[in-house]
Amino acid sequence: MAARKKEEIKFIIFAIFALLLLFRFQIAHTSANVDHHFLLLHTLFELFSIFVSFSIFVQAWTTYSTHRIKSQYFIGLVFLAVGCFDLVHTFTYKGMPFIDDEFSATRATWFWIVARLVESFGVALFVFRPNQLYFIKRRWGVSVALLVVSIVTTIILTIPEQLPVLLNEQGVTSLKVSLEYVISITIFLTFLTLLTRYLKESRPTIDSLRMIFALFIMMVGELFFTLYKHVYAIENILGHGFKFVAYIYIYRAIYFPEIRQILTDKENAEKQQLEAELKLYETEKNLSRQVFEAHEEERKRVSRELHDSIGQSLYSILVTLNTVNKDQSVQKNEESLDTIKVMTQEAMKEVKEIARSLRPSTLDDLGFIPALRSYLDSYKRIHNSSVHFEIEKGVGRLQPEAETALYRICQEALNNTAKYAKATEVYVSLDTDGDAVNLTIKDNGIGFCVEDYLKDAQRRGIGLYSIKERAEGVGGSAQFHSKVNEGTTIEIVVPRHGD
Repeated sequence: MAARKKEEIKFIIFAIFALLLLFRFQIAHTSANVDHHFLLLHTLFELFSIFVSFSIFVQAWTTYSTHRIKSQYFIGLVFLAVGCFDLVHTFTYKGMPFIDDEFSATRATWFWIVARLVESFGVALFVFRPNQLYFIKRRWGVSVALLVVSIVTTIILTIPEQLPVLLNEQGVTSLKVSLEYVISITIFLTFLTLLTRYLKESRPTIDSLRMIFALFIMMVGELFFTLYKHVYAIENILGHGFKFVAYIYIYRAIYFPEIRQILTDKENAEKQQLEAELKLYETEKNLSRQVFEAHEEERKRVSRELHDSIGQSLYSILVTLNTVNKDQSVQKNEESLDTIKVMTQEAMKEVKEIARSLRPSTLDDLGFIPALRSYLDSYKRIHNSSVHFEIEKGVGRLQPEAETALYRICQEALNNTAKYAKATEVYVSLDTDGDAVNLTIKDNGIGFCVEDYLKDAQRRGIGLYSIKERAEGVGGSAQFHSKVNEGTTIEIVVPRHGD
C-alpha cells in the first residue's frame, strides 16, 4: 500500500512536469531547431524504443504458455509491428545515408504515423476487448504481423509520391496534425478507461498504475508531434523521449508481473522440491528404522521361543538323563527313557514349528499353494477364525521369487488382520488372468481409512508398505480397499513368469 502511494505521488509530479513542458511550447509558439545533434539524438531514442518494442514481443513469445491473460500475446505482436515500422522509419529519416531523396521525409513520416496508429489502436483493443484476443495462435500471429508489415513497408517505399502529403515547406500539414490528434484521442480514451477501473478497484496494483502512467506519457509525447514546424525541431526530440519512457513503463506494467510470477513459481517449486526431498528422506529413514526394528523383533521372537521351549525341553532331557545315571532300577530307567523320548519328540516338533514360521519347507518342496493351505489351517486353529480359501484350477507353480512374495504377503496381511481387524471371517482367493496371478485377501473386520494410514505410516508401522514393496519387487502391484466398519480387501497381481 505504501509503495503504491509513493508511486502515485511520483507519477503525478512527473505528469504535471510533462504538462507544464507541453504548455510551455504550446503557449510560446516558438520552436528551436537542434540541427547539429538531431540525427544522433533521434537515432538513439528510436533505437532504444525499438529495443523495448522487440523486448516486449520476445517476452510475449517466450512466455506464451504462461500468460495470465492470453491477450498479452496480442500486445507482443502489436509491438513487433511497431518495432519494425520504427526501424524502417529510423533508417529512412531525412539526413540518414540509406535513402536520401526528395521523398525521404514523406517515407519516414508515413512509417511514423503507421507505427503510432498500430500502437494506439492495438493498446486500445488490448484494454477494451481483452477477451476477444485470446484465440491468437503463436506462429500464425507472427506470420500475419510480419505479412502486414511487409505489405505496408513495400507500399511506402515503392510509391511515396502517391501517398498523401504529411510534410511540406511550411512544416506539418493539417492531415498530419489530424492523424496525430486521432492517435492522441485514442490513447486518451484508453487512459481514461484504465484510470476509471483503477479508481474503482478495491485493491489496485502498482502494475495498473504504471500502465496508466505509460498511456499518459505516450499521449503527451504524441501532442508534442502536433507542435513542431520542422523535422529537426526540439519538440520532435521531446516527443521521442516521452515515447521511449512510455514504452519502458508498458513493458514493466504488462510483463514484469509475468517475470515476477515465473520467478516466484520457480522459487516455490524449488522450495516444494526441497521439502519433498526432506520428507522423502525422513520417510526412508523411518522405514529403514522400522525394517530394522521388525528384524530385531523377529530375532527376539525366535530367541525367546528357542529359550522358552527348546531350551527348557533340552534342560528337562538333561536332568532326566542325570537321573538315569544315578538310578539303578531298570524299571525306573525305562520310564525315564520313555519320558526322554517324548520330550525329544516334542522338542523336534517345536523346532519344526519355528523353522516353519521362518520359512516352511513346503514352500520350496511343493510350492506356494500347499504352503498357503498349511499356513491357513494353522492360522484358523491359532486365532479361532473362519478361513475360506478358494483357488482356480490351473494356477500351478510360479517363479520362486513370486511364490515367496505371495506367501509373505499372505503372512503379513493375515497377521495384520489378527492384530487389528477384529475379524471373524477371512476370505483368500487365488486365480489367474492371462499371464498374471491374482491374490485377494478379504476380511469382515473393523476396516480403516487407507489414506490416513499411509499419511501416518511412520507411527503405524510398515505393514502396507511391506506388502506393496514385495508385490512390486516381483513386477506386480498391490491395491488396498478399506472403509471404517466395512472390512478390508487387498488385491495382489503378480506376473506368472518373471524377467
